[in-house]
Amino acid sequence: MADEQVVKSIRAALERDPEVNLHESPISVRLRDGLVEISGTADNIAIKKHALRIAQSRANGATVLDHVRLAIGEPREDAALRQGVLKHLTQESAFHGLALVEGDGPPDGHEGDWIAVDAGDGIVHLRGRVNSLSHRRLAEVLAWWTGGTADVDNRIHVEPPEQDTDAEIMDAIRIVFDKEPSIDPEQVRAECRGRVVTLQGAVTSEENRRLAAYNCWYIPGVHEVRNELRVT
Repeated sequence: MADEQVVKSIRAALERDPEVNLHESPISVRLRDGLVEISGTADNIAIKKHALRIAQSRANGATVLDHVRLAIGEPREDAALRQGVLKHLTQESAFHGLALVEGDGPPDGHEGDWIAVDAGDGIVHLRGRVNSLSHRRLAEVLAWWTGGTADVDNRIHVEPPEQDTDAEIMDAIRIVFDKEPSIDPEQVRAECRGRVVTLQGAVTSEENRRLAAYNCWYIPGVHEVRNELRVT
């Protein structure tokens, strides 16, 4: 169970950390029924994920509730966001053959793999059953790529269960990079060890350098991204 000392330690670490600018991304920390809750708005996915890792590393074993949302330039109505995510999933060949539906459950009588999408207040909720970790991860990345998404609640189950490894994370990175037009797979190299991703190589702009790192952070299971890309 966390106490005020834990909260103070997390706040101090967030204030000191160069990756988290609390002026641009106001993030607060508080106790909630013995748990640690972080909330607020993050300017980008790297700050959101980095803040969560800082809180988890200093929570003294307590559960950390992540209620930090991404800053959204143009919020979307719930129905529009839900349909936007479904459109991305439907257009992805990896999900052909799955039942893709709105709501929180499979179609009546459906026995195969499925993904259900719901949305509220900028949060995308994913439920379902797929046959690989790569499918589960790709669904979340596509949700993050949908305009208006402030957070993703991914509760898709993998059946039969698969052991998660660095190799599984690398499979997801390769899939995502192949879909990102700003990344040249011939010029960008990725390595994952202990859930820490290191990026090396060259990109054509600072914006592409940031996007490469963000796309790694969108992948669930990544704990850190070391961006060593050069701009040429």
